[in-house]
Amino acid sequence: MTPYEDKTFKDTMKEERTKLKDMSWKDKIWYIWEYYKFPIIGVVLAVFLVGSIGTAVYNNRFDTAISFVVINSQYPSEEVAADEYFDQGFRQYIGLDENTRIDVDYSMSLSFDTETMTEYTYAQLAKITAIIASKELDVMISTPDTIDHYGSMGGFTDLRDILPDDLYEQVEDRLYTVTAEETGEQTVCGILLDAEDFSEKTDLTLKTPIFTIVSNTTRPDTAVALIRYILEE
Repeated sequence: MTPYEDKTFKDTMKEERTKLKDMSWKDKIWYIWEYYKFPIIGVVLAVFLVGSIGTAVYNNRFDTAISFVVINSQYPSEEVAADEYFDQGFRQYIGLDENTRIDVDYSMSLSFDTETMTEYTYAQLAKITAIIASKELDVMISTPDTIDHYGSMGGFTDLRDILPDDLYEQVEDRLYTVTAEETGEQTVCGILLDAEDFSEKTDLTLKTPIFTIVSNTTRPDTAVALIRYILEE
């Protein structure tokens, strides 16, 4: 960098400090976000990416029995019954040892209204897309808008092809169907769960919860076992 360029940079920084010095805290926050939001978002996404890679490296030390997400749920606190219900309860139900992971995430929230979507929403969409593409996600439980979104792109398994006859008969009156956007083909992709029962078991409040199995799951048998567990317990 030449002395001239160095001076220009210093002058710019001095001007920025002068501007901020004369502003109120509210104006400072607005100014910083308005003019530096893209670098800020870039840093946040970089930190998120590094954290995700670190978590993945750590989790790869263990085998995973099943991985699923509960999207758009509400819960009263950080300590909810879902941890015990899905991990300890389901682990005992299928006779799983402690060295094998059950990976459940109920923290994500999505909106598909383009007028209200934020950088956080886009980051969540990118995260889900990434874990589906890497074949790390087996099950999605969410509301109709989310299921319709991913279902229209062929994101879920047709339950008619995967459920045993006895289980299919058990859920036949609560099946949920989506239509593929490109082909118009209908897929029986979901099971409507009882919202009150689901909330009592997990502490997760979810309006019209729908259970689906991701189309490229590598653990379909465990996903089917999870359906039995939720319906029987």
